Amino acid sequence: MTFSKQTLQITSVEDAVSLDVWVYKPSTEPPYPVVVAGHGLTATKEAGMASFGERWAIDAGFASVIFDYRYFGKSGGEPRNLVDFDKQLEDFRSVVEWVRRQDIFLDTKIVVMGSAIAALNATRLALEDPAIAGVMVHSPVLDGFATVLAAGFNPWLIFWAIVDKIRSILGLSPLLIRAVGKGNEFAFLNSPSSYAGFVDMYKDSPVSFSDTPNLLSPSFVFQMVGIRPGLQLKNAKFPLLLVSPQHDDISPVSISKDIAREAPGNVTFVECQGGHFDVMPGGKGFETNIAAQVEFLRTIKG
Repeated sequence: MTFSKQTLQITSVEDAVSLDVWVYKPSTEPPYPVVVAGHGLTATKEAGMASFGERWAIDAGFASVIFDYRYFGKSGGEPRNLVDFDKQLEDFRSVVEWVRRQDIFLDTKIVVMGSAIAALNATRLALEDPAIAGVMVHSPVLDGFATVLAAGFNPWLIFWAIVDKIRSILGLSPLLIRAVGKGNEFAFLNSPSSYAGFVDMYKDSPVSFSDTPNLLSPSFVFQMVGIRPGLQLKNAKFPLLLVSPQHDDISPVSISKDIAREAPGNVTFVECQGGHFDVMPGGKGFETNIAAQVEFLRTIKG
């Protein structure tokens, strides 16, 4: 089976912001079941998401719509590099609603996928939208509070997050810090795997990680600690595939295991080799991850 790829612009419903999307379609006849996917933190779709769109089409017969959040990548929106989970959730909703209006997609077979911190958005959307057929997450953040707690107290991050929040209240432009750092550099992410992991995600892309802004507004951490959809999954009606690496130094596998244990009826938990970024193309856990996703999608497809 082969596939086709198209780049489109979709308008976010509430604020009329342009969202840049890739649409992958399998070589079969429409209508297609479809995955709507968003990446994590500051990463854009160029950071390894092409391989997922291709494999979902070739191996599972699923179309996919992979998008950049507003403020990042080729999507619109100002100010740039602003992480706002409520706006990201709105972007997810907008793409799903666009999919439902297209005759080439099956509106009863829409699966949402969130990579890393985007799992917060994908699961929140499915919890509020009973028509979502399923959810896939990998290296997931499903409990913002537990994930921030596991990272340990970072006084400089909290200080700059407070300054950024005050600037927002005063109507000033966001304060921006480095998103991903090397070693002892101050950054939102500076775990041992972080910088090399981001570089690797962009390695097969025409865009290199060094060409990205690598900035974000840190006050989103206050928003993040209040977003805990993983605690609601035991009451969810949709199936969820949860793939976690054994040695994730950003979103500990223990958090994912606890969430899966509390929701055994609808969560399929898969543990793969490697660290946080090894679920991505070229990583130790990629083939385990994509095989689990393809099997999950085939089940949804029926």
